[in-house]
Amino acid sequence: MNVSDLGEFGLIQRIARNVSRDPRALAGIGEDCAALPTDDPERCLLFTTDPVLEGVHFESSALPYQIGWKAMARNLSDIAACGGKPKWAVVSAGLRADMSAEFVDELYRGMNAAATQFGAHLVGGDTTKVAGAFFLAVSMIGEVERRHLKLRSMARPGDSILVTGTLGGSIAGKHLEFTPRVREARWLVENFPINAMIDLSDGLAGDLFHILEQSSVGARIVAPRVPISEAARHLECEGDQEHSSFDMALYDGEDFELLFTIPAGHVDRLLADWPKQFDVPLRTVGAITAGAGKFILVNPQGEEEPLAPRGHDHFRKRERGDRR
Repeated sequence: MNVSDLGEFGLIQRIARNVSRDPRALAGIGEDCAALPTDDPERCLLFTTDPVLEGVHFESSALPYQIGWKAMARNLSDIAACGGKPKWAVVSAGLRADMSAEFVDELYRGMNAAATQFGAHLVGGDTTKVAGAFFLAVSMIGEVERRHLKLRSMARPGDSILVTGTLGGSIAGKHLEFTPRVREARWLVENFPINAMIDLSDGLAGDLFHILEQSSVGARIVAPRVPISEAARHLECEGDQEHSSFDMALYDGEDFELLFTIPAGHVDRLLADWPKQFDVPLRTVGAITAGAGKFILVNPQGEEEPLAPRGHDHFRKRERGDRR
């Protein structure tokens, strides 16, 4: 058996079986961040890491500022998904010796801009020489009050499922310029009883299925409610992709929007208050149901059909257009 047989998430499960677990950790492998105890029983640290690699997460034509922004913003998005505040980051950079100093300046300018916009600081790291593709690997520490910590395992039957922003077509440029939803996540956890939350890096279908697995619940998604981006619709009209804009919204990934669940009784107030705080769209797309792993799509004709829980997988053959 090789890694491609396991797939990314099968590999993660295998790794989890082969490493020791710290009983003091509030969350670990399988979540957006590790959640670790502090001397303050009311607070915990969040720890996450995410690399970006040339030819996988960005093409060589991408601007260095954009690459740096993306490298940092992916980690900020993980902290947001757990309801936290980003604080400190370190960066390991694998650079080619023939890269210009100005190119490297722009990489770090992009990383610094993303970090400081959301209250975090780049405080260290390491550099090494590479012969081929270059990379940036950011590790970030954040913090969160224990009462505000949100995990994939917290969804409950009867919850409504909501999504920020619009989905699909990130390959058109959003994957290099997205805004991590740090402020939106903090407002949500401070003002509403959010249960589970995740950032959409692997596509709505794939990431929601992570919640279903961790929470041992099912879900029902209503197709006409899924917010499809103009970029996805444009790509469909231009014939640049082999699949529909709706499929892009379900499967493409790298939207880095928030998907979260909340008891249905709070949705009306949330939808009324949200526009007073943010210009970002917020939509209810379905509901959490009983029945572990039961994933249903209600199509535009009102018919129910099973929804495949696939999304982006680094190690399996790609079924969807994705630059990662």
